Amino acid sequence: MPAEPPPVPPPEPSSGPARAARGNAPSGQAPEPASSQEPESPSSQAPEPPSAPVPEPLDAPGRDPLRDPWLPAMRLALAEAARAPRTGDVPVGAVVLGPDGTVLGRGHNEREARGDPTAHAEVLALRAAARTVGEWRLTGCTLAVTLEPCTMCAGALVLARVDRVVYGARDAKAGAAGSLWDVVRDRRLNHRPEVIPGVLADPCGEKLTAFFRGRPDTDFGPTPGMG
Repeated sequence: MPAEPPPVPPPEPSSGPARAARGNAPSGQAPEPASSQEPESPSSQAPEPPSAPVPEPLDAPGRDPLRDPWLPAMRLALAEAARAPRTGDVPVGAVVLGPDGTVLGRGHNEREARGDPTAHAEVLALRAAARTVGEWRLTGCTLAVTLEPCTMCAGALVLARVDRVVYGARDAKAGAAGSLWDVVRDRRLNHRPEVIPGVLADPCGEKLTAFFRGRPDTDFGPTPGMG
């Protein structure tokens, strides 16, 4: 009677990861179980949302909470000042803002253009603002001008009852808002506007210096007094 053949062992499962794990296991060691969790692809991970910018506080270095709010108004005044030299006038410009920030009047020096000694930027801007509101009292308004007002313009600002005067370059030879005189804040008067000096002082002063360079026949000489 022939001998029976030895029993055939069952075939190994054909699972890829499990077979690879068993095939790679060193001799004499049990194979590591295959992980049933597939690794996440980089594309399946949601990106982190960008962090919101932190607003810079008004008292941070480089910020000026007193002057910075008036930078847009002074830029408008500088644009007006740029129109003056076309007629040979000194480049000074002014704007009047209402209580809500609306521009009520603009002006630039026109003494040469009009032959009028009172045609300073501030006076013309005040006249335009008074026409806009329909009365001479400009209560709650602010005048921004590129050069410190003279005595005439300082008096007009007091009479117009403006709340605030903002100026750029200081005029050490004729300024009447704190440099040579302080007509605007004279305690003997019945109205004293707030004064904010030095807004864009350098651009305002540079425009004047460029105009007066080589003009010794002007009121101020070749270089006007300013700081």
